[in-house]
Amino acid sequence: MDKLIYTAFNTLNNIYDNRSVRAQNMANVNVPGYRRDLGTKSVGSAFMSAENTFQARALAIRDDSNIFESNAGTLSQTGSDLDVAIRGPGYFVVKGPSEPSLTRRGDLNVNGEGFLENGSRHLILDKNLQPIKVGAYRHILIADNGDIFVQPLGSEPGTKVLVGSIGMTSAAGEQLKKFGDGEIRAANGGVPLVDGVPTLVQKHVELSNVNITEELVNTIEDQRAYEVNIKLITSAQEADEAGASLMRMPN
Repeated sequence: MDKLIYTAFNTLNNIYDNRSVRAQNMANVNVPGYRRDLGTKSVGSAFMSAENTFQARALAIRDDSNIFESNAGTLSQTGSDLDVAIRGPGYFVVKGPSEPSLTRRGDLNVNGEGFLENGSRHLILDKNLQPIKVGAYRHILIADNGDIFVQPLGSEPGTKVLVGSIGMTSAAGEQLKKFGDGEIRAANGGVPLVDGVPTLVQKHVELSNVNITEELVNTIEDQRAYEVNIKLITSAQEADEAGASLMRMPN
C-alpha cells in the first residue's frame, strides 16, 4: 500500500514542477524570441533499499537544466531599423550578467555607452564574441548576413561604414539546454562556434513560441491529475486502516 502512496506523491511532485513551468511560459508569452520551457529532463533513476529486506524505492534523477521547445515563433513586422529576426534555425550570441549564451530575441537598441544590446539588456556579440559598438548615427542598415552599416552623424549622404557583424550560430548538431540563469547554452555550458549560417530579416522581431491556449489546457489537465492522485492517497489510507483493523487482536 505504501508503494501506491509513494507513486501518487511522486506524481504530485511532478505536477507541482509542471505548474511552475507553465506559469513561466505564460508570463513570457509576450517576450520576443522566448523559447517555451518543457520542464526538467530526467537523467536516470536512483534506488534506495534497506538491508535484509526486499523493499526498494526508485527515485527519478534530474539535472539542473531545462529542455525547451526550439520551434520558431511568428515573425512580426515592426518597421524599426534596429529590430531583426532570424529566419529559420539559428541563434544570436549574447553576453548577459554571466557567461555568453544564445537567444532569438532581436529587439535591439543602442545603450548609453554606444553598444548594441537587446531588450533583455544583453550585449550583442560579433563573430569574435566581442560587444559591437555602434556609436552615434543618422541611419543604420543590418544586412541579412548580420553586417551592420551606419551613416555616421555629420557624414555625407550615402556614406556607409561597417561597424561590426552580428555573431550568429546555427548550433547544428549541438544539444542545447536552458541553464539555471534562464539562458540557452550547449550542454557543456559554452556556446557553439559562430558559423554565420543563419539569415536575418530587418524591421521584424520573432514572437515567443508559447501557445497560450495549449498552456491553459495543460494546466486544467494537471489540476485533474492532482485531484485523481489526492483521491488515490485517501483511498490507500482508508484501505490501510481497514487492513490494520482486521489484523488487530480482539480484546
